[in-house]
Amino acid sequence: MLHNEARELLVKAYEKHPVAKDIAEAFSISVSGVYRLVRQKARTGSVALRVNQRGRKKLLSEDDIRNIKAQIEAHNDITIEEIREALNLKASYSTVERAVNGLGYTVKKKSLHASERDRARCTGKTYSVERTISRG
Repeated sequence: MLHNEARELLVKAYEKHPVAKDIAEAFSISVSGVYRLVRQKARTGSVALRVNQRGRKKLLSEDDIRNIKAQIEAHNDITIEEIREALNLKASYSTVERAVNGLGYTVKKKSLHASERDRARCTGKTYSVERTISRG
């Protein structure tokens, strides 16, 4: 692999003397490598290494992360599923959870509770259950 300075020299050499085989031998690369670098220079204007195009791409953009943070600050008891639905995210539950953890928030699961607890007639009351055993 050639470093960026050698790549520039290779393209300049090709522009002066367009015989790819001679240039390939001089720089110890393949002929197709010469053509590829010349094509890259013509297309992008640069022959620099393309290191930013390697690896797996992130599913959540910086805008998505900012929107997740805004949702959490607006609704501090929001669940991961509610965040996914509100922002229409295609990312999995785990991906969104990792993003939330990366923002420094912790995730606590909401537990479901009996609907009777929310009724006005039941608040503050406790019930005792007695068992009557008949002997007979």
